[in-house]
Parts: sequence; structure tokens; C-alpha cells
Amino acid sequence: MSSKKNISLIIGIAIPIFMIVLIAVSIYLPSLFAPAPQFNFLYVTEDSYGQNRQFGVENGVLVKYEVKYPEHYTPKDAGLFICNVLKNTDQEVSFEEAKKLKLDARSKSPDGYEVVYGSSEYGFFPFFFSGGNDYNALYLKGHNTSKKLELQSSNDGRYYYRNRHFLGWIR
Repeated sequence: MSSKKNISLIIGIAIPIFMIVLIAVSIYLPSLFAPAPQFNFLYVTEDSYGQNRQFGVENGVLVKYEVKYPEHYTPKDAGLFICNVLKNTDQEVSFEEAKKLKLDARSKSPDGYEVVYGSSEYGFFPFFFSGGNDYNALYLKGHNTSKKLELQSSNDGRYYYRNRHFLGWIR
């Protein structure tokens, strides 16, 4: 067979391959040129019962709030963690250690990153295919890229989704 007769076959196969390569490059290229995040952050794992929060940031300092629970409910102790964004690791700290930190409670860090929850999405055909549920996962997002964070959770047999709460960027 001559190549002149098969030119439409060659083009028909080359176009989808070219499109796949183009899409893959457009997805991964921004992460190669994005600046590395510079600021670690403090977060807390706690029960989400009644949306009560035990910790917050006021004037750049961590504060602890008194939370009243019903008599029949025993909450799990909250844990404070510092997330190292470059290594994607975290370290538990005490309240005394954490309140010495200078915190910026704005959602976006000074270098343009933010901590966001994942989402519950469906695929192209919502009745047949699921796009995945990662609404309990946290991501570091910014500069046209995102990275899933491997963070501690307070699940101990009781299921509370979104029980990790961002408190502030460490300055």
C-alpha cells in the first residue's frame, strides 16, 4: 500500500495522539514553573459536632474558646498541627507552643497559595460514572497548580468529614 492512499488513516490516528499529548502538557506544565510555597500553616483536627470551634486566631495569635457540649456527648480532644508544605508532612504541637506563633488568618498566603477542600464531582455521565469523592481531602492550591496534602484526621471510628480546619499561615 502506498502512503498516499493511507494519508487519511495516518492523519486520523495522529490527531487524537497529538490532542492527548497537548492536553497532558497543558495540565502538567504549569506545576513545573509554579514557585514553591514558602509559608507553612497551622491547622486543627476536632469534632465537627454542631460546628463548634475550639480554636481561632485573633490579632495574629491563637486563642482557645470555651465550647459547651451536651451532657451525653464526650468530644475527642482537638489536635494542633503545623503542616510543612514543602515536605507535605505535619507535626503535632501543644497549645502553648502554637500560641507563640505569629499567624496570618487570611485564606490566601502571602505567596499566593491557599488551603482548599476537595469536591464531590460526577463524571461526564452522572448516572453511570463517578468522578470521585474527595471532599474530605485538603489541597494546597495556587499559581495554576494544586497538591493534595497528607494531613492528620480526627477520625477514630466516628465519622466527621471536614474535621480539619485551617487556622493560619505561619509568618
